[in-house]
Amino acid sequence: MKKKVFDRLVERELKLFKNYVLDDDEFMIEFLSNMSIDFDNYITHDTIIGDYFGMHFYPFWHNPNQEDFTGIIDSYMLEYMVCTMYVHDPEKKFRYMLVGASSLFLAILIFGDDRERDTMFYSIVNLIKEYITMEYSINYQSTTLQEAFLLYDIQTNSKNHDQWTPYITVSLTPLYQDCMDSILSDDEERVNTLLSDMLDYHFKQSNVDNFVRNEFTFPSQKVFPTEILALIHYRHTQGKSIDFIDDEVLSVFVPYIKAGNFRPSPAVEKARNDMYGLLGIR
Repeated sequence: MKKKVFDRLVERELKLFKNYVLDDDEFMIEFLSNMSIDFDNYITHDTIIGDYFGMHFYPFWHNPNQEDFTGIIDSYMLEYMVCTMYVHDPEKKFRYMLVGASSLFLAILIFGDDRERDTMFYSIVNLIKEYITMEYSINYQSTTLQEAFLLYDIQTNSKNHDQWTPYITVSLTPLYQDCMDSILSDDEERVNTLLSDMLDYHFKQSNVDNFVRNEFTFPSQKVFPTEILALIHYRHTQGKSIDFIDDEVLSVFVPYIKAGNFRPSPAVEKARNDMYGLLGIR
């Protein structure tokens, strides 16, 4: 995909950050001064995640750099913290929607460590159980949700395979299945084509205005294709080259996946570790 085509999506979804100045955002400044999370304030974290993502992704997209890439990682870690707190909160002070969870799970499979991957798996299974109790549909079984479970299986030697399979009742779409089957192929031309096809699908879905049927609803889901980047990351971790990826959009992220510098900022790392202490997560 040509970058100028994707530029239009970025500008549409993140136009508020074109001239963003942190010094003018008192709410964000206050949040940055204390990111600690507990059962009383995690709703605040949820309301600010989108802005945190936007204020880092927009400048990264126009001038790729590690500082803003770390900010993107931070935004996913903050959302991961919100999701984790929600699952552990007996009062359920607001409704954390499954619509965002599969993309978050894929991001954690890229950026997280073993503890984060397992915690996110626990959270998403519990969200699914909650949806079933409420008689809600479990969406994205044929795309992002199942892909996340399959990649989690690969990374964890299928240790929790039997815990998620009862909730996936359909097959992957042909495109997703082809990508899963071929991502480690030595046929780089085929892999390149499939990844570009996935981005075309992602772009098309990101322009569908349907909250329920669309895997990519929120701006972060639309402009940061975790379902594709997770596959690229998986290929890289298996010692396969990703240097051949020449899509003008996906190639922007390749150097950062290769570098593997996924550690969040010190402030977010501290808030996350404090959360682990609060919840007794080891």
